[in-house]
Amino acid sequence: SSARSSSFDRSLGAMEALSHIVNPWQVPLPLWCAAVVAKELILQGMDGAVSFVSRYIEPLPSRKGPKPIQHRPMDHKDFLYLAMNAVIETVFVGHLLHYVWFSPKIEHSLGSLGFLNGAISLYLVVVFNDMLYAPIHRLLHTPMLYKWIHKHHHRVMYPHRGNVDARNEHPVEQIMAMWLWYSAVQLATTCVGMHAIVIPLHIMIMTICACFNHTGCDLSFNCFGIGFSVRAHEMHHRKPNKNFGQLCMWFDKLMGTYTPYLLDAK
Repeated sequence: SSARSSSFDRSLGAMEALSHIVNPWQVPLPLWCAAVVAKELILQGMDGAVSFVSRYIEPLPSRKGPKPIQHRPMDHKDFLYLAMNAVIETVFVGHLLHYVWFSPKIEHSLGSLGFLNGAISLYLVVVFNDMLYAPIHRLLHTPMLYKWIHKHHHRVMYPHRGNVDARNEHPVEQIMAMWLWYSAVQLATTCVGMHAIVIPLHIMIMTICACFNHTGCDLSFNCFGIGFSVRAHEMHHRKPNKNFGQLCMWFDKLMGTYTPYLLDAK
């Protein structure tokens, strides 16, 4: 009886721990499901805005040829992974907002917003995220990990569906990316502090840039040394052993994996 009671207590403790991982705010299930839907609606709205703006941007050179590109249609695995990743993203955003709301390291008042914990902190989150992501992304291209995890994302050689192609990856990869993002936030907070406004701004920047990176528009800009270019990410899909960064190519240049844009890359 004592052994059964101990086993039951352990099971109960494990279930409670899992509950806090999946639902850090401990909200009722209907509200949690509503959060998933609300997050999806916001993402689709942002993706729609990107799609609209893309119409007024010159297409990438690869999309201008006389022969149209043959795009791979979506299949059941794509839809399954997108559904799973929608849940993973909601869990991650929940943890991120929970950290912002409750952490004593995060400033909340408007008067506490400064240059260091605002603009510099945002800049560092962007840089740290790519600093962590690029080498792990490269690791996912090792034969075993590529076959079982990352290959799914590379079934699209010429991304064009924006948000859909950006999020269409193995759920394990999605969890890794979210964990690296959370780590980048922690690093930036440790270095210069952070104001709460940084988190929604960074989420917006990452989402919009990820959408653009998976369109066919020739968008590029430079923001204080961070040179974002859709060309760089298209080259990664065409030459998978190159250009592992998301928003900047600094760390690819350090790793020797950067390649400039080539119209005819083989």
